[in-house]
Amino acid sequence: MSGTSEPRPFTLARLRADVAEVLYVEADELADDENVFDQGMDSIRTMTLLESWRADGAEVDFTQLAERPTLSAWAALLAPQATAPAATQAGS
Repeated sequence: MSGTSEPRPFTLARLRADVAEVLYVEADELADDENVFDQGMDSIRTMTLLESWRADGAEVDFTQLAERPTLSAWAALLAPQATAPAATQAGS
């Protein structure tokens, strides 16, 4: 949705906003440590997010997200990758 081509870092705030967008709720309605599937997430929406995050350099799969289904866990899983796209692209 943004007009920039530079990936955004995978912060908790970004993940909360991304999840809220696909769930059609306000970001502050989502609890960081509650199971996202209990908050309305489903597999189709998860795959939609996953494809968007992969476009920004995330190297995770559906199973990893499903096994740790909280925003906090997703942020921890994706945080080490926050600078990975630049490093990967520099080596290309």
